Amino acid sequence: MFMQLFSIEWTRLTRRALPWFAFAACGAFIWLSLQHYYTQNRTRLFDGSLTMPGASFDLANSLDQLLLIALPFIIFIAAVMLGSDYSQRTNQHWLMRGSRTKSLLAKFLVIALAILFLQFLVLVVGGLTGWYYKTFLFDAYSLANVNWSAAFAAALYMTLATLPYAAFVLLVTVVTRSSFAGIAIGLGYTQFFELLLSGAFYRADWSKWMMRNLHFSVTHLLNSIGNKTVDIPAHRLDPVPALVALTVYTLIFLSLAAWFYRRQDVGG
Repeated sequence: MFMQLFSIEWTRLTRRALPWFAFAACGAFIWLSLQHYYTQNRTRLFDGSLTMPGASFDLANSLDQLLLIALPFIIFIAAVMLGSDYSQRTNQHWLMRGSRTKSLLAKFLVIALAILFLQFLVLVVGGLTGWYYKTFLFDAYSLANVNWSAAFAAALYMTLATLPYAAFVLLVTVVTRSSFAGIAIGLGYTQFFELLLSGAFYRADWSKWMMRNLHFSVTHLLNSIGNKTVDIPAHRLDPVPALVALTVYTLIFLSLAAWFYRRQDVGG
């Protein structure tokens, strides 16, 4: 039954233009970001005043920057997936195939897989962009410093580090029964309120536990792609505790969303 719900939600998502536009926009952003780095630093890379980064830089940098462009799309996708059931009154149809909790979890799993696909997509885009510029512009391409198992694992844990935002938007959308409210509150929190708090309380101990700061803490694991050891600033948590905290956030938001969803009258 759960797999039927998952299949329905996956089909609904992939038939929308929004996820495909999101994938294209994120891929283009990563390509342009790396292009800017190599073209702006061309002279310094040629004369040796700036060390040519390895392929691991292209991979890690792509995953590190993804949240900047992907987060608004994740908010839109999560809000539209659930909110459209309220606006189109299709809740009863989907719930005939399973419980409300299973329906909600199927939506969340679809979003999680879309985020995972996005992580692997930017790995490929970043890797190919670095290969192009280092091969045809600098003639200095090498894969010697890449830890491939760490690169694969990075796509997995960066997905986990992003999931709390999707779960948060699902919770808001369930409570408000509105795609618009889910998008407005999701964007308002992530693009304004969270940034405001992060800047105003930059080094406060409690600010370490904000989702954005926890996400940034997890990105220090990306150094393992190139086998680097980088000191973690005092205002960040270690990556593993940060990842555990983000997983707890995800479970809390999902549990609350399921609790509210089970108690709603969706037949009106």
